[in-house]
Amino acid sequence: MFIDFKEGAKMEQLMKICNVKIWLIITALAHAIVGTIIPTDWNNDTATMVGGFMLLTSFTMLYVAFFTEGQAQARLAAVIAGPVFVWFIVSIAMGLEWQIGDSEITKMTIADTIPPLIIWGMTALSGIMHGNFKDMISDNSE
Repeated sequence: MFIDFKEGAKMEQLMKICNVKIWLIITALAHAIVGTIIPTDWNNDTATMVGGFMLLTSFTMLYVAFFTEGQAQARLAAVIAGPVFVWFIVSIAMGLEWQIGDSEITKMTIADTIPPLIIWGMTALSGIMHGNFKDMISDNSE
């Protein structure tokens, strides 16, 4: 089989860019600060309840980033970020709208959700790329 070393170098570079720990930290901080803490009206009980619940995801991601490693870390990143990424796509496709408390109604559009799509998508991709999921279904799996 012929191996194209240029393609191998590209894959190696992509694997470096998709550093699971780094993407977990970036996503956790962005989700906590920009996605939850800053926009939440903490005087509104419903917003506080939803915001507090959303912060749990950031704590989970930081745990995975700092207290796991290797395939376990990658697989957890894929399991945490993958469904969130898919839900963003589904919400956009359905044109869903959301509102917390007295805030304005926000419609899920591709233009407004590009930053979270990139962040959650890169976290999921990094988990998929480093998770070695084929071992889970092969006969050599432990």
